[in-house]
Amino acid sequence: MNFLERVLSNYFLAWSQIFNYTDKTSRIPFWHFFILDGLIGALISVLSNNSLTNNPNDFYTVAPFYNWSILYSIPSFLVFLALLTRRLRDIGKENLVLWVFCSFIPFYNIYLFSQPSSEK
Repeated sequence: MNFLERVLSNYFLAWSQIFNYTDKTSRIPFWHFFILDGLIGALISVLSNNSLTNNPNDFYTVAPFYNWSILYSIPSFLVFLALLTRRLRDIGKENLVLWVFCSFIPFYNIYLFSQPSSEK
């Protein structure tokens, strides 16, 4: 399996386990989802943003396009929470609620999720 197939496989695997909070996720599937999801989210956000209708000084313009990034980001965030919880479980962290909140600290989360799997 080549690199692109592995990335896509891990991305769709994360989406198929949207409500799985009990298993473990290793580093590579976590980062494959994280990076590809960020790229897809940025692409959807750029494509759904229409600069003509987002003029803050024009109150009477009816937007002909919908901001599709909102429709993608909500389920994507739910997948990310499940993946985050499984990754913290794989690292061996106890008190997962506290660690989920700590994982949203910028740059610390990169350090946290790059930790190797625990032997527990």
